[in-house]
Amino acid sequence: MAAEKKRIGRQTPTKSFVLPYKKSLSDEAVALYSQTGRTAMEWQSLLLKDIMAVNDDGCWTHMTVGYSIPRRNGKTKDVYMREIWGLHKGEQILHTAHENSTSHASFESLVDLLNAMGYEEKKDYIKNSALGNERITMIETKGVIKYRTRTKVGGLGLGFDLLVVDEAQEYTDTHRSALEYTISSSQNPQAIMLGTPPTQSSKGTVFVQYRAACLSGSAEDSMWAEWSIEQIAEDRTKTDLWYETNPSLGQTLPERNVRRELSQEEIDFNIQRLGVWLTYSQSSAITEPE
Repeated sequence: MAAEKKRIGRQTPTKSFVLPYKKSLSDEAVALYSQTGRTAMEWQSLLLKDIMAVNDDGCWTHMTVGYSIPRRNGKTKDVYMREIWGLHKGEQILHTAHENSTSHASFESLVDLLNAMGYEEKKDYIKNSALGNERITMIETKGVIKYRTRTKVGGLGLGFDLLVVDEAQEYTDTHRSALEYTISSSQNPQAIMLGTPPTQSSKGTVFVQYRAACLSGSAEDSMWAEWSIEQIAEDRTKTDLWYETNPSLGQTLPERNVRRELSQEEIDFNIQRLGVWLTYSQSSAITEPE
């Protein structure tokens, strides 16, 4: 009797907006990633294929990319694959996050991946580990990646080919004003925003607006992907909902870990684990006195 196939999360987005394309460079990025001894999950490869789609001129089909996935699914792995590819192509990359700890963790993760690929510090790449000023420079290709937290002036006067906006649910119009133009002088620019749906206290506005523009079909040169349910779940204990919204469930994310999270507040669980997008933000809708 054949063994029962292990259940895993949904590998394709529940909602997406992707422009037509014939070619993608994602196979190159996945091949580089495999040199670390790690294997990209199916959903990560499929998402990266859309992210790295190119037109007949070899330019990115999607100059702006946005995607939202519940926590602990490995959403940054696609960014790491894209960044490793970019470093090998000599790209200038700016990786931003809302918190210093997140930015530094991404820096350390990329260093670990380069080391796993067999690259050696000072021989193949140079790094600066100073908190708030992290940087990796590839010696042969001259590819560079810098890590920063977002501020009102962060990025002004700098030029990059790829802008990464991690924790995009906290990405404000002020941040965008400081960062958006950093890739304007690139011959083939791309911006990638990734995160989770905003919580009731999130300050970000850009992620919400961008999602709305993509899903309405009004965004140009852009793509969007999300794993979510439409509204607050009446019964959040239903495992079918978990598998619908968490692509890594049953792979790197154990079901028992999600079950433990049921003790969390209902709305927070729906946002963080089931990917619900609220139609309001408690932090900006009204003040406490009002």
